[in-house]
Order: sequence, then structure tokens, then C-alpha cells
Amino acid sequence: MNLPVFELTEKFIVLSDFRPATEKIYRAATRAFVRHFGNVAIELLDREQVIEWRKRLLEDGLSKRSWNTYSSHLKTIAEFGIDEGFVDLRRNPFKKTSVVPPKRRKKTVARSAIERARDILILLEQDERREQKRAKITPAWFWLIVFETFHLTGIRLNALLSIRLQDVDLEENLIVIRGELEKTHREFAVPIPAALYPHIIRLIDTATSCGFEPQDQLFNVNRFSAYYRRTEMNDNQVESMYTKLIGMTGVRMTPHRFRHTLASDLMRQPDRNIHVTKQLLNHSNLATTMEYIEPDYEVMRDAMNDRVEAAKPKHRQRARVDYGAAAPAIAKSPAHQKVPALPPPPPTSKNLVQHHSNLTEGSPVPPSIAQAALQQETVATQAEGSLGLEEMARQVRKLSQLLASGGLDQLLSKTEQLLKSDGSSRSGAVTSTQIRRFEARAKSG
Repeated sequence: MNLPVFELTEKFIVLSDFRPATEKIYRAATRAFVRHFGNVAIELLDREQVIEWRKRLLEDGLSKRSWNTYSSHLKTIAEFGIDEGFVDLRRNPFKKTSVVPPKRRKKTVARSAIERARDILILLEQDERREQKRAKITPAWFWLIVFETFHLTGIRLNALLSIRLQDVDLEENLIVIRGELEKTHREFAVPIPAALYPHIIRLIDTATSCGFEPQDQLFNVNRFSAYYRRTEMNDNQVESMYTKLIGMTGVRMTPHRFRHTLASDLMRQPDRNIHVTKQLLNHSNLATTMEYIEPDYEVMRDAMNDRVEAAKPKHRQRARVDYGAAAPAIAKSPAHQKVPALPPPPPTSKNLVQHHSNLTEGSPVPPSIAQAALQQETVATQAEGSLGLEEMARQVRKLSQLLASGGLDQLLSKTEQLLKSDGSSRSGAVTSTQIRRFEARAKSG
């Protein structure tokens, strides 16, 4: 049918139910096609020519994502022409012409940048109220509410522009988004968090005092300031505010970046729920929601550290001993107590004499050995205390039988001296009379 591409695009838009933003993208892709090929019919092209066009655009600096946008929208227009009979082609020339774009970091806004932007808007509001002069971002109170709405709810730009006064349910604390103006064409509700509630109340009160009707656009800066002349607020006015705010903060922030920020913040919460995040962002599938979530590098680092710790061998840890502290007392039962060993008893005079007699059988005992034997016998007698005189005499007689006659006089004399020197220390001490009696018995005996 050789329908030029511009006419084909307009027929496609008319027969479709698109949002204004979507129509804008289709027309932009068609204009890019016309700049290179002219306003020709699509059936005059083949896939090789499209690939050559793609190569030239990428070499000129067009991003791969932008090319994919052109490719996908032109492919949809060509499919429409083939299905409706406006294009005489068997194969779509834009099929399989997309490229793989590089993965980029998620578009989130740092918390410090959000706080800095909020402080700027608050200061601008205070300056406007105090000096009664127009601020760089005016009216600052209204744009502060817009800023907080995007940040706290993650709502889309087109969804915010579609909110009417009657769409706010203060009893349920919900904002209803109509499906005919939403990207997914599904109606859904956005909960109003506590931090946003006073801002919404202020906006509704001001709108009511300005004579808003229930079906009027609620976020409409043109109704709140004499510096604007439009009937309804559009996306260009919102983007203009953010451009000024970016210049003041030095950080790029847009309504779409706030959606990524909200998704990442929600998934960092202890009770994170991917389904809640999907519903709040009004996504069609979980895969899209996952693309919005920025990786949590702290959690990743902790997981890596845990892996290293788990791989280490498990050694039995030795108990730490504090050598500077006093040792605790250990209570033992009597059965465990050690009884100190008694020293061996000293050799008696009998043992000494018997030992000498065994060594020198038949020879007389020297006086020194006899004297030492008698000393030990005397000490043993004093220690025991129970040894009587008769027992003492018996020991002396036994000793005298073993002694030679040449050493008996000296032994008896020495014994008498030892007994006299120690006789006063015990009540049972041996007297000199007893010694003489022993001598007589020994000689006779």
C-alpha cells in the first residue's frame, strides 16, 4: 500500500489507547526514522538497511538504550501495518535489531541528598513567607509537598498529575490512582504514610480555599501561584522544578529515581516483602520490581565474611588462664585427702647391737657403739613413758650378754651420767640407786 511512515504512525496512535507520554515516544522514534530514510514506506526497507542505520547511530554516540527504544517502537508500528494490511511485508525489518545495553547501577538517591533538598525547599518557603518575594522555586510550599509525595510514595509522574481532589480518601488514608491514566492501565491505591499526611492536609485545605471542585487536578501549581498561566500542571513544570533543585544540591534526582530509592529502602527493612514492594510500585511482574532494587553491599559483604569464617577449621579453644589471679580453693572429701607419710622410726639400741654383732660375730663391741646404743635406748624409754623398770633391766641384761667384759664398766658409767643429767625432767626418772641395782644384776646375771 506504500503508506508513508508518518501516516502509518498516526493511524496506529489513533487506533490505540495510549497515554500522552507514550504517544510522544512513538512520534519521537518515527522522527528519527524520517531523519535518516525520509518519510518513506516501511516496506521499501529490509533488515540489512536497518542494521546499517543502527551502526551509524551508535557510532555517532547514541546510547544502546536509546536505540532499543527506537527499535522496539518502530517494530510495533511495522507489526501494526502488517496486521492491518497497510504494509506489504512478510517479515518485519525491525525484528531482532535490538542490542544488549550495559548494566548500570540502580538510579537511587542518597539519603543525605534527600535531606539536603528538603532543607533547601524549607528555607525557600520561609524566605517567601518572610520577605513576600518570589523564590527561585515557587511556590516553595507546594513544591515541598510534591517532593515529599514522590519521595515517600514512589508514585509515577503521570500518576501524580492524574490525581483529582476527589481521589484522596482521608478516612482510609489512601490516594486512588485511576487506571486509564496509569502505565499498567490498572487502578490501584497508594497508602498515605504518617510523614506525608500533614502535607496532604495542607494541600487539600489550600485547594478547598481556592475553590477547587472534586474533579479538579489536585497537584496543579497553576492554581496556587500567579506566576503560571496554564490550566493544568504538566510534566514539563515538574521537570523544571527538579532541574533547579539539582542545580542547588548537585545531585541528580527525578520522580523515577525516587521509585528506585523506595524499592531499595523497602527491601533493606527487616520484614522486607517483595510482593508489598511490587504492589506499592504497581508493577505487572516481580522481575520488573527486582530491577528497581539496588544491591545491598553491606549484606553482601557480611555474607562473604561469614563464608570465610565458616571455612576455617574448628579447633578446640583452650581455656584462658589468668596467672595473676589467686587459685581457687578446691574442696575435697576426706577420702581424697592425702595423709602425710610418717618418717621411719629411728633405729633402737637392740638393732644397733644386733647389726654390729652380725657384721663382727665373735668380736667385742667397741665402746662408742655401745655408748650410742645406750643413748638411743634411754631416749626411747623417755619418749614412751610407759616402759617400767623391769623392762629396762631386761634390756640391760640382754645387752650385757652381748658386750665384752672390757667395755662393760665404761658403758655403765656413761649410762649413769646420762640418767643423772636427765633425771629431774620426768617423774619416772631413773635414780643412782636404781643404776647400782642394775649393775649388780648385770654382773650376776
